[in-house]
Amino acid sequence: MDAPQDPGSNGKPRRGAGRSLRLAGLIAACLGLGAIGFFAVHLLVDGPGDEASFWQGEDGEQVDVSGLQPPEQVSSKAKRKRVPAKPDGSFYGDLRALETAPSGAGQAVSVLHLGDSHIAADRMTGTLRDLLQARFGNAGRGLVMPGFPFPYYKARGVSFEKSGDWTALNSLNEDGVYGVTGVSLTASKPDAKLTLTAEKPFASASVELLTGPGQGSAIVTQGDSRQSIATGSESRGIKRVALKGGSSFSIAPAGDGPVTVLGLSTESGAPGLRYVNLGIPGASALTTRRWDKALVRDDIAALSPQLIVLGYGTNEGFQDGLDLDAYEATYRDLLATIRQAAPKATILILGPLDGARMPGYAKYDGALEAPCRPLSSAELQNYQSYVSDKSDALARWFPPPKLAGVRARLKTIAEETGAEYLDLSAPMGGPCGIHRWALAEPRLALPDHVHLSDLGSEKVGQAVFDTLMAGYETYKAMPASPGAKTSAITSEDGAAPSPSAEN
Repeated sequence: MDAPQDPGSNGKPRRGAGRSLRLAGLIAACLGLGAIGFFAVHLLVDGPGDEASFWQGEDGEQVDVSGLQPPEQVSSKAKRKRVPAKPDGSFYGDLRALETAPSGAGQAVSVLHLGDSHIAADRMTGTLRDLLQARFGNAGRGLVMPGFPFPYYKARGVSFEKSGDWTALNSLNEDGVYGVTGVSLTASKPDAKLTLTAEKPFASASVELLTGPGQGSAIVTQGDSRQSIATGSESRGIKRVALKGGSSFSIAPAGDGPVTVLGLSTESGAPGLRYVNLGIPGASALTTRRWDKALVRDDIAALSPQLIVLGYGTNEGFQDGLDLDAYEATYRDLLATIRQAAPKATILILGPLDGARMPGYAKYDGALEAPCRPLSSAELQNYQSYVSDKSDALARWFPPPKLAGVRARLKTIAEETGAEYLDLSAPMGGPCGIHRWALAEPRLALPDHVHLSDLGSEKVGQAVFDTLMAGYETYKAMPASPGAKTSAITSEDGAAPSPSAEN
């Protein structure tokens, strides 16, 4: 079937009266799991080199996509700056200490994963948590958001109940006072109550309450124990209320002023790993500008994570008007705040998953089966004109113009700050991989070409785990020498071995 015609070499958009397409045909039948390359995950530490920047279609078609990368990235061959792994602070070093400790001994290793809806859904991160805890032990659920900060919120391993009048604030689009969870839950009347119930008994728990002028007292109840906690103070801060073991606890206002819950936490008391996922649907790194830096530093210092994963980039990539320079500045500022709170932690920056869009004016019944092709250099240059003129040239699926630019900026930031970088679009096969996943049977991505299915999320989570563990095995094989230097995640050549294609 014919795909929409590209505009001529003059770069002018073509208007068309009819916007219906003859279907390109179902290509899902051509997709064997191995052919998509789910597990082709690589840590991208080198520039693209001198290879021609072409996207190769399944039918042999080539599209020049060099324009999708900022000019300074196209010819860059700069190696990333290697940072020596610190035996007392690297993620791998702490995993090794945990793994070699006598049975029942050892410390908890914490991972903090911030991001968007991919992280909020806790499917990819849930897979990572399950796999890591199966190998290194379960230290508990760790920090979760309080109650119901946005519709459909769930946290694996715990459930919530609330009664009375609670006000939820979300840093995505509301001003407020936020720590690292990016949300808050506030009530004033004593008939309001928030309860957390764990699937398995915990050895200890804690409640994070906002302190500051005008704040009231909270009643924290656990079994027969009842604590009255004053949260009024001259300055803003966080008060953590420690609780003993059990399976549930609740928080309610005493009635003398507002009580704001910023987070809840449970721990198993056993050595092992805890994986804290804090994601907000629709969030980007720009969302963190609403967070209180002092509270964020306090939260991160209290968590003391050995690995911090940043999973932003998808929503930014879909913002056609995104100022990449301003975005990069905000991202670097967030990194600086994190470094101040956790100077020894390994930081892993994730390049966003592949995504695609079809303009609203071009959609029709059966549009899911329309072809996907990256924007050519001419289409990229004249993109806004194409959109405003509703050109048939864009009547297909394609990666949004800013997505590759966001990915390139994140890679550069990682190179220049000593963070690690992992491109999540790689296991999807690169540009238009999301389209193949949306058409695959069983489905690996949703028809919106943004979100993954449960199975797709599991595949990516498994790929990340395999990559982390491949690097870990390399780390363990290194001589125990004070002069040994390695990246905390990557192997010496900067690319972790491709994970197994089983499952």
